[in-house]
Amino acid sequence: MFMKRRRFNTVDYESTDPGKYKKQWIEMGSNYLFVLLGLTVHLILLWGVLDVNFHSPIIKGLPVVSAPSGAPAKRLLLFVADGLRFQTFMEKPPPYLRYTMKNKGVWGISHTRVPTESRPGHVAIAAGLYEDPSAIFKGWQENPVDFDSVFNQSYATWAWGSPDIIPLFTKGSKQNVHGQSYPSTWQDFDANLGNQTTRLDSWVFDAYLEWLQSSSEAVRNQNGIIFFLHLLACDTLGHAKKPHSREYVENMNYVDQRIEEVVNMTEYIFGKDTTAYVFTADHGMTNWGSHGSGLPSETETPLIVWGAGVKSSGFRQDVEQASITPLIASLIGIPIPTNNEGTLPWQYFDMGYHRYVAHSLLSNVKQLMHQVTENRAINCESNIDWRETQLNDKIRKAVKHVREGNVMAGIQKADEAINFSKEALLYFRQYQRIRFLVYLSIMWIGWIIMLFLKITGVKHRHVQTSVLLLVNIGFASLLIIMFIRHITSDCSNWRLPCYASFAIISVWLTVVTVITSTPVFIERSTGELFIDIGGTLFLLIISFVGLTYRFAFSIGILSLILIQVAKSKDTPASMVWTSIALCVFLLLPVVEPYPRIYIVIISICVAIAIVIVNTSQSDIFQRIIEILRLIITSLIYLEFIDGRNWISWIILLTTPLSIWFYPIETTKRMLGVMLGFFCPLALLSASYEPLFFVTLTINLICWLQAIRSSKNSEEDDTGDLIKAAFFMLYVLLSFFGTGNMASISSFDPSWTRHFVTVFSPFLMTSLIIFKLSIPLIIVGCISYSLESQDYKKPISLAVLFLGDCLSLPVMYCVTPYGSWLDIGSAISKFIIVISLPCLFVLLRYLSRPLMKLNLERFRVNLLSQKTHIV
Repeated sequence: MFMKRRRFNTVDYESTDPGKYKKQWIEMGSNYLFVLLGLTVHLILLWGVLDVNFHSPIIKGLPVVSAPSGAPAKRLLLFVADGLRFQTFMEKPPPYLRYTMKNKGVWGISHTRVPTESRPGHVAIAAGLYEDPSAIFKGWQENPVDFDSVFNQSYATWAWGSPDIIPLFTKGSKQNVHGQSYPSTWQDFDANLGNQTTRLDSWVFDAYLEWLQSSSEAVRNQNGIIFFLHLLACDTLGHAKKPHSREYVENMNYVDQRIEEVVNMTEYIFGKDTTAYVFTADHGMTNWGSHGSGLPSETETPLIVWGAGVKSSGFRQDVEQASITPLIASLIGIPIPTNNEGTLPWQYFDMGYHRYVAHSLLSNVKQLMHQVTENRAINCESNIDWRETQLNDKIRKAVKHVREGNVMAGIQKADEAINFSKEALLYFRQYQRIRFLVYLSIMWIGWIIMLFLKITGVKHRHVQTSVLLLVNIGFASLLIIMFIRHITSDCSNWRLPCYASFAIISVWLTVVTVITSTPVFIERSTGELFIDIGGTLFLLIISFVGLTYRFAFSIGILSLILIQVAKSKDTPASMVWTSIALCVFLLLPVVEPYPRIYIVIISICVAIAIVIVNTSQSDIFQRIIEILRLIITSLIYLEFIDGRNWISWIILLTTPLSIWFYPIETTKRMLGVMLGFFCPLALLSASYEPLFFVTLTINLICWLQAIRSSKNSEEDDTGDLIKAAFFMLYVLLSFFGTGNMASISSFDPSWTRHFVTVFSPFLMTSLIIFKLSIPLIIVGCISYSLESQDYKKPISLAVLFLGDCLSLPVMYCVTPYGSWLDIGSAISKFIIVISLPCLFVLLRYLSRPLMKLNLERFRVNLLSQKTHIV
């Protein structure tokens, strides 16, 4: 037995039968509602999995724990060298900071978390918390940090630096945070502007020194002052020149010189032993100049602390990035931010302040205790948990030791209480995690069943309305009872009934669908059944493994060839050879942002050769235009022409026009699509991406020809499931053919250097997404061609079905535990698996104009009309 695809009949809009016309509109409306339902379910699952595992830790209205008196420093200078990684800093340490860390202060590694981007890093440093992953998608200036930070708790903060960072803390603050920024146009990633990039840091140092001369007298004797100097040049040069470059090291040494100057001037103005200094970075950077994922080079940043109240022994103490927040607060005697998760690294303090350190640790644990209590009330109703009782006992013991003069014992007990409070905090935050995941799984399984019946089901002619009425009343009553129970309970967490309602509604709709329709099957031979079902399951397993081990897709491609040969003896030899070539690409190292110019130029030469030998385009003038596009692309890539102003954009925007001049016959138009997108892809490439794109296109064309040549009996009409598995493999291959999870989730502005170099997150991200979508567009065009020749086969829905089945186990791989690399990779896998099939379905419908519009025919018709008029 095997599935028989639902037969979608073409709609005859010219029918004069009112009943038939009404039925057509009802069916069309039903299809649109189904699409809306699918989109909603996918968005709920995507957001739900991230919310369940990484729910925002921010709680408003928590009480502020006052700071103890007797702080060692009146003010603190916070230097944040954006994008400075620990490895480069230690391999070529700048002289002043090297001397400081060995003789005047304490140093170590500050371990960041994913995503290793600027906003999360600065929030961890200033607020002591790790925002949920959705924070990376927030705007910069439009979404300031709206929660407590050391800047808010200070008497006053002055900040200088990037226009993307400073407004995060100045906008929406309580008027005690003052900031200045340079023009956003200075943030240019052009590799030829290395010398000018230093001004990003020099402006900051000059602005602070100018403030010292003009305004420092007003706060000379004031406590709780913070000066925040954000230094962006290392990040900019790391992207443009890479972190091992001479320019990167020179800028690091320049920062070192200016810090020495700033420290000397600060000591001169305010006096010695009254100021503390903290030097660190928000994130690191890979060897190829990107950040965003969880590699050690991205998560390890330097931390140096010196000045008033700090040990001067050169002691090393590694910390979590969030622990910098209570360190800053305790050095200058301000309250620790209410949502802080960091642990005060008391080993950084001079032993002469051990009693003050003990009281600061008690403030730290009390501040964490408030979070534990509030999270318990939100997630576990009002009953006091044993963890709170035990935590209170630990706090009382620490306080007792300090009062009795046994300060070191009190410090140790307070440190133990902090660690226990963090464990309790994590427990209460994750208290409902399993239940939420079960609700999401029920919702998702219900959607998969509905999608299966949409593909294979046939509507019942006669449905018992009494049964439907009973089902509707039952589920509606269940929803009402659930919400009433929640309202009458003491639990204030509305996430629980929301997730439960998603599951109930999904089961409700699934039951209604099962009652009103049924799948239809036809007989298949055992051999055909084994090939289709076995091949589909094997390719799904390969797809799952390939998310972690990229080489597994090579096994999938070889399996695809074997299955295709088993199903059709007419498989073209060119498909076999291009499949082997695709396997080779998957075994190559992933594409890194190092521009390998010669490979891209070779790719362009291959494209020119294809244009020359291509007989589908008989218009010589059109061939010349195509070759000129490719030549101009090569000149831009070789940087003989600066394409950023308009040339690169013209090549990008004229891509559809170059495609529409090709004949609409499938093979010829597919070559046109390949050549049309080749130029913008080459401009966005760093290595062998264009060669992979050409190979993938030729392989897909050969596969389409193999399917057409074997379509001679009904047995192939029932092979859509294995075709959908092929498409699923091609979709993932399009994404992972040139990279892996880390390379895709990392960001590098060099990818967009031929279009834009001035920092523009939205534009740069849009260009990178467009580049990643180009191979998917080719797969979508093949899907459209396959479905357009036989409208009975909803291949795109079958691909969506398999992709959604694959996302179910991947959903449980997302976890808040483990290394930062594991956490980041799990998030990326889930987002890719759940979004790629949806993107494929979208691109399949958007590919219609690419495959059907024909400007050549329009031009011929226009000329014939002119001739007729004459």
